[in-house]
Amino acid sequence: MSLASVGGALIEETNLGQDDREEFLSRFVKPNKDILILSILGERPMCGYDLIKEIYRRYNVLLSQGAVYPILYSMEAEGILRAEYSRGNMRTKFYTLTPKGQEVMRRKIGNMVYALEYMLSFLKGSCLG
Repeated sequence: MSLASVGGALIEETNLGQDDREEFLSRFVKPNKDILILSILGERPMCGYDLIKEIYRRYNVLLSQGAVYPILYSMEAEGILRAEYSRGNMRTKFYTLTPKGQEVMRRKIGNMVYALEYMLSFLKGSCLG
C-alpha cells in the first residue's frame, strides 16, 4: 500500500478537512525545506524567488525569503550549490546543484523515504489494521 493510499484512507475515515490537511502538510514542509529545495533544484536551476513560488505551487505552503535564502547561501558556501547570475541581470542568481549537491540530494531524499516508510509501517498497523 502506498503512502498516498494510506493517507487517503485515513483522511476519509477521520473526515479531515482541507484546512487540517494544509496545516499538516505545512508542518511537514517547513522543517524539510532543505530537502525540498535540493529536490526542486535537481530538476532545473532556479532563483530563490522561483523556488518559493514552486514550493507554494506544489505544496500550498508559502515560505518566506528569510526561510529560503539562508539555506541557499549556506548550501552555496558548503559547495552543494553553485550560484550564477543570469545574462543581462546581475541581480538574479540562479542556483544549480554541484556534483556534491547531487550526492547530498540523493542521500537526503533516500533518508527521508526510509524514515517515512519506517513510520508508515507502524502507522499502517495501528490505524488500518
